[in-house]
Amino acid sequence: MSSNGNRAIAVAAVVSSFNPGPELIRNVQALMEQVDRVTVVDDGSTRDIAAVLDGLKATGAGVVRLERNSGIAAALNAGIRAELTEGDVAWIMTMDQDSRLGPDYVERALKTAASSKSPDSVGMVSAESHNGARVKGYAGTDPDEPEVFDPMQSGSLVRAAAIHRAGLLDEDLFIDCVDSEFNARLRSHGYRLLAGQGCDLLHSLGESRPMRILGWHATIGPKKLSIYYHAPFRVYYISRNILVLAKRYVRTQPRWVAQRLFLEVESHVIRFIYGPRRRKHLVAFLSGTRDGILNRLGRIGPELEKRLR
Repeated sequence: MSSNGNRAIAVAAVVSSFNPGPELIRNVQALMEQVDRVTVVDDGSTRDIAAVLDGLKATGAGVVRLERNSGIAAALNAGIRAELTEGDVAWIMTMDQDSRLGPDYVERALKTAASSKSPDSVGMVSAESHNGARVKGYAGTDPDEPEVFDPMQSGSLVRAAAIHRAGLLDEDLFIDCVDSEFNARLRSHGYRLLAGQGCDLLHSLGESRPMRILGWHATIGPKKLSIYYHAPFRVYYISRNILVLAKRYVRTQPRWVAQRLFLEVESHVIRFIYGPRRRKHLVAFLSGTRDGILNRLGRIGPELEKRLR
């Protein structure tokens, strides 16, 4: 990382972490080769991570610690605020602790924005692919500069001016759909969300489980199918927050909301038919749906959280 003082810099990165291992140090070192400055925010880790934090500081990264687990929105916001107060930053990149950038990722992303027909309207540049698989495009946008349907926050560069105008991430959502809500909000302020040409994000896909039908492992040809597993408490947030998001944007972005709801319903169907712990997932889904309708936000209640463990 270069020493920038208060002078203008191109890209500052914010990395959210929770109970990180030493691999985070390696990820941050690699990240610092592509950006000007890095801030790591520890979201109230429950393990002893003193050695990891010392290693991060030794790399030159800034470190912010939250006293309690406050959710990814609050963690990223803390880092974004810290970066914006450090000096004149043009772009803020947000990253998960287990994400890594492909070669020349940041350079390619900035080039994509700068070469756009309307550079000032580009509010975000995200990955074009995850682990080599192309991300979903948003039909109906400019075919010459197609937008990304729903960019994941990890690996996304957001124009600092867009943050000042549209605001920070919604901390009331806690986790899940935080990036989707922010994406919709950027669009509501007239910004476009482009894919960085040639930008590949290396990202952990989470825990997968075999897709079974009455004990048979489902296959397509020689390929055995799997589903990606979310713990029941995550299903609560997903079910709640997708309804909150839909209510906010169905009038202004009905097509996007309809597509987003369809994808979530599809995931729930697969989860309830093929996934493990279906009873707890159903409780999580019904509780999240109820709270979404009633607009009860924030962290999941302790009794329900205990029930879903």
